[in-house]
Amino acid sequence: MTARMGISVRQEWVEPLLSARPALPALEVIFEQWMFASESRLGQLEQLGERYPLLLHCLSMNIGSSDPLDRHYFEQLRAFADRFGVDGISDHLSWRSVDHHWSLSLLPLPRTEEVVEHVAARLDEVQAFLGRTIALENVSQYLPVPGDIPPAEMFNELYQRCGTAIHLDLNNLLVTERWLDEPPSLFLDALVADIACIHVAGHADVALPVDDHSGMPSAACMNLLRQIEPRAPVILEWDRERPSLRELLPAIGTERAASV
Repeated sequence: MTARMGISVRQEWVEPLLSARPALPALEVIFEQWMFASESRLGQLEQLGERYPLLLHCLSMNIGSSDPLDRHYFEQLRAFADRFGVDGISDHLSWRSVDHHWSLSLLPLPRTEEVVEHVAARLDEVQAFLGRTIALENVSQYLPVPGDIPPAEMFNELYQRCGTAIHLDLNNLLVTERWLDEPPSLFLDALVADIACIHVAGHADVALPVDDHSGMPSAACMNLLRQIEPRAPVILEWDRERPSLRELLPAIGTERAASV
């Protein structure tokens, strides 16, 4: 039985995935976790790529920053994507640095036409260099930002101008709702951009949660998934307090082909 969602691969799951051969629709690879991997580890990833469609998710394009784009980073990214035959590449509609001082967080952008123009120009440059259109993820937001463009409209405009789809993170919508009282339904109802991929995840059930990917998706997250009836790949993210692959597979609705 094929699982209803794929997983974002973590290093400790690689060997169990190779031995268990579970029926998964796709695997997501975080580029920054692999860009300095040994040739042995990259060989394991090639084996996974022979069995599953690979999606490449990035954290450091820094697409919304005013700092220059890092050509060396994009050269590494393009070479990696070419090696593994990956067409689906994504990052975040965010910024991470100013004057080359980097934040560990993915920071939300102001919702202004000036920002849309700036991001669109950088997307055109990045997509031409990579030879692929990319997708951008909606990030969690904990404080208001300047500007009056509705959140979904930012993605709609970039899709219309650049062909850039959205990498839709449903858990991020729920976290943002708890902080800013922005119902996910308003975002989803206004969204016309293509959906390239969907992230689902869990977070701690506290009054003001953070997007910590610390468990299975909540009922609210899965309800959103059912409402949009996705055709795009669905990927489970799990970063904190991760289970073993043996524990994870039954929870996402698949069976092992062998012992994990």
